[in-house]
Formats: sequence, C-alpha cells, structure tokens
Amino acid sequence: MRLPCPSFPHVNVYLYSQDGSFSYVYNQNQSNFEAAIQTDGNAKKLENKELVIYADNGRTVEENREPSISFMRAIFDVGANQYGYIEVQSDYKKLDEICNINRIGNVMLMNDRGDIVYPSSPVTENVQQVLSSSPADEKNSMFSVGDHMYFYAASDYSGIKTYIQYPKDTIYSSMRLLQHTTVIFFVCVTLAAILMVVISSRMLVKPLSDLRNSVLAVTYDNMGLSIENVYNNEIVELKDAFQKILDDLKMSAQREIESNKAETRAKLSALQAQISPHFIHNVLYSISIAAGEERTDDARIMCKQLSDMLRYTVNSNAHKVELREEIKCITNYLSLQKQYYEDFLNYHINIQKEAEIIKIPRLSILPFVENAIQHAFEGRKPPYQISVTARISEGSWSVEIEDNGKGFSEEKIKEIEDRFQDESLALDVETKSDDEPGLGGMGILNTVLRLKLFFEGEFEFHIFNHAPEEGSTVRLSGRCDTGDVEKPE
Repeated sequence: MRLPCPSFPHVNVYLYSQDGSFSYVYNQNQSNFEAAIQTDGNAKKLENKELVIYADNGRTVEENREPSISFMRAIFDVGANQYGYIEVQSDYKKLDEICNINRIGNVMLMNDRGDIVYPSSPVTENVQQVLSSSPADEKNSMFSVGDHMYFYAASDYSGIKTYIQYPKDTIYSSMRLLQHTTVIFFVCVTLAAILMVVISSRMLVKPLSDLRNSVLAVTYDNMGLSIENVYNNEIVELKDAFQKILDDLKMSAQREIESNKAETRAKLSALQAQISPHFIHNVLYSISIAAGEERTDDARIMCKQLSDMLRYTVNSNAHKVELREEIKCITNYLSLQKQYYEDFLNYHINIQKEAEIIKIPRLSILPFVENAIQHAFEGRKPPYQISVTARISEGSWSVEIEDNGKGFSEEKIKEIEDRFQDESLALDVETKSDDEPGLGGMGILNTVLRLKLFFEGEFEFHIFNHAPEEGSTVRLSGRCDTGDVEKPE
C-alpha cells in the first residue's frame, strides 16, 4: 500500500505489522528490515523500545543495491501495546555531506557490534583493528596509533562511535610552527623593547627640555620655536606640531581682525554698491511712470518691495540670516528691475524647501545677482535671462546664479579663482580699489571672503562659462552642519 506524502527524494519509509509483515512503503522498496531482524540482538532491542540502526553499506547484501542506512523502532501506544514497526531509510549521500563538512579529516562510524557503518567503501584491516581496540570505557577521547591521531565520541542514544583520523604531521606541523613563531616573536619584542628604552632615554631628555624652554619663551611677537642638535624624528615632529598650532593661532587672530574689518567695509559697501543711487533712480522712475498711468497697485507693490529691500540692507543686527530671507530680498530686487526693463528681463528662482533654512551671512548672494544685471548683459541683445537655484544634496548645499550674458574670459576666471584660493585674501581686500569692476572688485571678493570665513573653510566658489558668448554660472557651495539644516515645519 502507498499513501500520498511530501516528497523526500533521499528517504524511504516502511511500516510493518506486529508479526513483521509488510504494510506500507514510501518511495523505493529496498527495506533492510528482514536483514536487521536476523542480526543478533536487534529483535531484543526493538522489544525493549530501543532504536536499531542498520547499515547496508554494500557489503552485506546484493552488490547492485545502493548503500543505505536504516533507523528502526517498534510502535507502541500509551498502554505499552505493540502495533508494529517503522523503518526510515536514507542513502549515504546525506552522510557524505555531514561527514565531509569543511574536510575535517577521515570520518568513520562504527556501531555497537563493531561493524563499520561509514564509509560505504571498505577500510583496511589495520584501521579496522585500531577502531575495534579503541578504549571502551570513555565516551570522548583521543589516542595515537602509528602516524595518525584518532579522535572519537560515543553516542548514548544510538550507540554509534564517531572516529576522525588525522595524520600526525598535519597537527604537529602547525603546532610547531606556532610555537617557534611565538618564541621568536617574544624574544624579538623583548630585545627591541630593551633597546628602545635605552636609546630613547638618552635621546629624549635633552631635546624635550630644550623644547619646553622654547615653548615657555613664546610671545605674540615671537611665535617661532628653535631647538638645536635634534636627532630624534619624534621630537622634530612634536616641535613642528607645536609650531603649526602657533602659526594657526596667529593666522586665526589675523583673520579675525581682517574679518571684522571686512564686515565693516561690507556694511558700508552694501549701501553704496548694492543699493546704488542708479538703482534707486530707476526704481523711483518706474514708480512715477506707474503713478502717472494710474497703476496704483503696481506703484504700491514697488514701494513695498523697495522698503523691504532697504530695511533688509540696513539691518545691522542680523549678521546671520536664513537663505529664505536673502532670496526674498533677491526676489524684490529682480522684481523692481523687471519693472524697469519690462520684457527685456526674465528671471526664475527655484529654491528647494530643505535649503530655505540654511544659515548664511546677510547680503552674501545678492551681490552676485546685481553683478549679473550690471555687467553680464553689456553689449548683449535682450531678452536677458537670470535664474537663481538653491538645493541640498548628499550633505552639501549649493546656490547657482545663472545668466545668458557675455560670460567671462578664461583669464578673468583664472584671476578670480586664484584670488579666492589665496590664503592671504583677507589682506588683499584692504588693498583692492572699490571702483574695480566686475567679480574681481572689492565688493564681490569681500562677499566671498565672508562666506569662506563664515563656513570655516567648508566653502567652494566656482565660475563656469556655458559656451563662448552664451552666458555663465556662478556656483557657491559648502557642507551642511546638522544645526544648519533641519526638517522644515
């Protein structure tokens, strides 16, 4: 009889009645039950509710059968009434997989009668004799015979002993190598430590004393360290590290002074250059035209925009503002210019929501927009295009001011970027003329300096030409601090 069961391709299941007659088979019919019962002691084990393991490893029955191993038990109910027997049979493929995990040596299994259960291929008589004579009073042990080491463990449940055979050379060679390496290592470390202590104690004392005296003699006017006859590289590196710290401190102090000067000049130039009389004249002219044409709403809007710009520009208390406030001022500026230039000027502002709360110095973006209006379109035919884009990507913010003007010459771009990269830019600001036109002028360079100092060096400034006579892009970018960028409400 066959019943539908889940598919286990390497397992055969057999059921027998109490008298040993065949009742059920799952998969192939190659039962070892009869052979197992005929083996001495197995019938008694089954009656005592013990597990019987029978290995048909190809040497006990027909040679054309695949080697298999069977696990048999008698079936009893809760009242200790026997109903029959069950046999679960598996081929040797699963045993091969288990016994060859990580290639742990030659694995052999022996049952309680001294029969080799695994491997299915015959073992030599010497190995058979060694396994049969292994200690019987220990469940886990090891012993040595000839050129091999044997490790074994006995199972209380099945009575099967598992043996693993290792060549002695494989084990002892690794141990000898580790032992020799360890001894050599500790000897070398000990000798090196003694030598280092002797040499260092002689070379470090005097240079360290000289370095200490030199550090104690440092003043603001004399921040140079001088030690003589130093042969120890570590002392030289320590001296150089102290010297670098002193140089950085002096440079930071100088930059702080120059930053304060630049901030003061920025406030003055903001009123003189950013809200120039020419711009005020154009706005007032546009307002008068709107009033004359009875466009009161336009006149009111322009007055409000001009008022907001003047308030934002002269607000000396707000040194650090959010990007959205600077963009609002730029929008007012471009809107007022649009009233003057009418259809000759088009502008577009695209600000990513997350970028609106970036903290920047006040009046640090508007000068670049004004520069485009004043210089980029000289000699160009309208319409004039200006776009301002701000975004945050991968922990960095960027603001781009793009126009379709005449662009910059390669010489001018190189000059501007060289001056931006120059560490002495703060000192150069004081020497540049306020009348120098374009991005190279004092107003723009001062703005770039303020941004560079504000972001503590985490700031980049680049100019790109689109194509000859096809406009340009000014790009400002820097790293975002966790305190500068938050999720907007």
